[in-house]
Amino acid sequence: MKTCHILQRSLFWSLLCASLAFAVRDPFWPIGFSPAAAKAPDAGRPEAPALKPEPPREMPVTDDDWAKARKTLTISGTTKSTKPDTQETRMLVMINHQMYAVGDTVSLIHQEIRFRWRVAQVTDKDVGLEPLHAERIVPKTTDLKQSK
Repeated sequence: MKTCHILQRSLFWSLLCASLAFAVRDPFWPIGFSPAAAKAPDAGRPEAPALKPEPPREMPVTDDDWAKARKTLTISGTTKSTKPDTQETRMLVMINHQMYAVGDTVSLIHQEIRFRWRVAQVTDKDVGLEPLHAERIVPKTTDLKQSK
């Protein structure tokens, strides 16, 4: 009988200690982890500021890019029209199978760059184009998903 009483006492103490340990420590935490150490930063070490990743820098559009894009414009011809009632004369030019008048904007995408020119002048033998703006085109993620 004495041994039964001793076994019950030791069982009671082990259960009591185990229940206290479960109250203090989650069994799914990694070995050596304590929530107090995870919440409090080290006093001797200053916290590093959060760094944002820099977006990739765009390459500037060079004069060589403008020249290559200008070579892809195909000028098919010019035409001169006159309104009979007002005698107003208008010159048109056909660039890449589209008609443009003086002041219109020609847009072209070449090597993932959108180029824009303004039609400055149209004569019988010459077409003057002024470079306006060039911007790199970044493919959207939705465009990439649809193309697959």
